[in-house]
Amino acid sequence: MKMIFRNGERSDSAELIEMRVEYLKEDWGTLTEEQETAIRKQLPDYMERHLGGNLTAYVAEENGRLAGTVLMMVVEKLAGPSAINGKTGTLMNVYVRPEYRKLGLGAKLVTMALEDARRKELCHVDLHATVQGKKLYEYLGFQKSESHYTPMVFEL
Repeated sequence: MKMIFRNGERSDSAELIEMRVEYLKEDWGTLTEEQETAIRKQLPDYMERHLGGNLTAYVAEENGRLAGTVLMMVVEKLAGPSAINGKTGTLMNVYVRPEYRKLGLGAKLVTMALEDARRKELCHVDLHATVQGKKLYEYLGFQKSESHYTPMVFEL
């Protein structure tokens, strides 16, 4: 059967959640039972509230099963020099199931997201690249972000 590329829908939420967990396990090496339980508990409500709004899913599907996903969160912040209209996108969960890798699915899905970002007139799209994904993103035109700010976080 042919690979179908489309926007994800709420009816895809259960499989998007599974792919999020697969991605996290692969990226982090493992999840504790406590982490996985907490993540699985949060995601259904999150998808219900955000998917189709400020969260867009781009999916590759074959035979009714998702083969790859990209999620883009759109955020509107205060305007500034790096985002003159305040609208930016963040790509997350760029994930292709192992049996579908090396077929160009990731590139196609990221390209779909970038085309959508242009239509939405976003100032830029950012992401945090994994070691595995860095070459793909560079190939597609992403550049390492330089800033005179120091990224910091306060854990609660």
